[in-house]
Amino acid sequence: MSSLKHLKQQFVAGLTGGSIEEIYNVTGIALSAYLSYRMLKKTIGDLSIGYDFIQNVLAILVAITVYSNNPTYLHSFIVIPSLFMYLLNYYVDNNDDDDQKSKSKSKSKPKTQEVAEFLPKKQFITAYRAQMLIITNLAILAVDFRIFPRRFAKVETWGTSMMDLGVGSFVFSMGLANSRQLVKNYTGSYKFNVGNYLVNIKRNVIKSIPILLLGVIRLVSVKQLDYQEHESEYGIHWNFFMTLGFLPIFLAILDPLLNLVPRFLIAGAISIGYEIVLNKFGLLQFILSNENRMDSIITMNKEGIFSFLGYLAIFIFGQSFGSFVLTSYETKNNLITISKTKAIKKKDRTLFTVSTTRGLVIASIFYQLVFYVVNNSTYFASISRRLANFPYVLWVVSYNATFLLGYDLVDKIVPGNQTSAILESINNNGLFIFLLGNLLTGLINMSINTLEATDTISFVVLILYSLVWTGVSLWLNKKKIYIKL
Repeated sequence: MSSLKHLKQQFVAGLTGGSIEEIYNVTGIALSAYLSYRMLKKTIGDLSIGYDFIQNVLAILVAITVYSNNPTYLHSFIVIPSLFMYLLNYYVDNNDDDDQKSKSKSKSKPKTQEVAEFLPKKQFITAYRAQMLIITNLAILAVDFRIFPRRFAKVETWGTSMMDLGVGSFVFSMGLANSRQLVKNYTGSYKFNVGNYLVNIKRNVIKSIPILLLGVIRLVSVKQLDYQEHESEYGIHWNFFMTLGFLPIFLAILDPLLNLVPRFLIAGAISIGYEIVLNKFGLLQFILSNENRMDSIITMNKEGIFSFLGYLAIFIFGQSFGSFVLTSYETKNNLITISKTKAIKKKDRTLFTVSTTRGLVIASIFYQLVFYVVNNSTYFASISRRLANFPYVLWVVSYNATFLLGYDLVDKIVPGNQTSAILESINNNGLFIFLLGNLLTGLINMSINTLEATDTISFVVLILYSLVWTGVSLWLNKKKIYIKL
């Protein structure tokens, strides 16, 4: 068992990743699949769960395994047939219905003004969050098989990979989802009160306990079962659940500041401050040194402890998008701050008052430009998920801003209610499905030698694995059970 454990550890150690362009291309299959699904549903009508699974889960699995070297061809195979059917149906319907539509317009009833829901459930956000989780769940098991390219697995220290991006994107999407409550509870004024401040911290500590317990349970299980570990990822005791668990606590501590200063500025300040300490005060050498690992509890978990600052920044960046991404109408200065003042008057329509699409266009261009400058600058180190440094944070934010824009545009290209049952179900129980994926990954790794599995066996196991958590999500959603961890 120990020798197999060592082999599995070596299998995911010392990796250098791949190109950013390829990562965009491969993960973009999710976007193509979403576009194709909406076009087909608009053309044909209701689609079966089987086809839903093929389009939104299996296509992504194929992209990160058997078609990993030819993602461009896969984009074509997914989009072109459905696009042809969609366009054919569109033009045939338009020609047949032109006369009837013109008549119906004259007979239509006067429009009644309705108060739009301020925080509607947007289909493109559901798809974005669900497909990001699908990629994450598939990758955490696929990485243990040889069918999964090593360049997609987490890098040792410097570089970029699909799984490195996935961890940060998971945190970003949590921040975006969390901002719904922030916008909902916004009152327009903030007064600091020590009592309320302490109550808020206490509430968030209690809220964090279940996820921190999961982190402890995972730690004990890994040690007891002699499961393979990669110490340079988070440390000896730390794991991703602990990172997630501490986020609400630190957000409560920063709450007064977050209520007074735009969130994106605070996130930037945390990340830049951390970068300065890394490079100017010897923290970088301290974290990367192999000689101090067993000196203290801090050195044993130095990667997890210090990278937390980067993930905290990513989460807050995710929150900063909520003010214009989640809302149904433009509010005053919503690009940079939370507001409920509807931008009707001319004086309310400032440069920072944006629609969802315009906000995402601006955010995508801004963060991509900043990331490009930082990533090509000699003043900053390379991207490092292990450190969660400033270039890594910018990479995650710029990627998610761009892909959110892509999902938003898909909904505009193919309008209407074209929801996917699978995407809806996974989004409604996201964190629980992620936990289930982790448990199944451990079970499968203890049951079979993933390193000796052929590509065929690997692919079949991955399909069965994805069927389990997809089926569970559908069942939970059908029963209207939503497990919030």
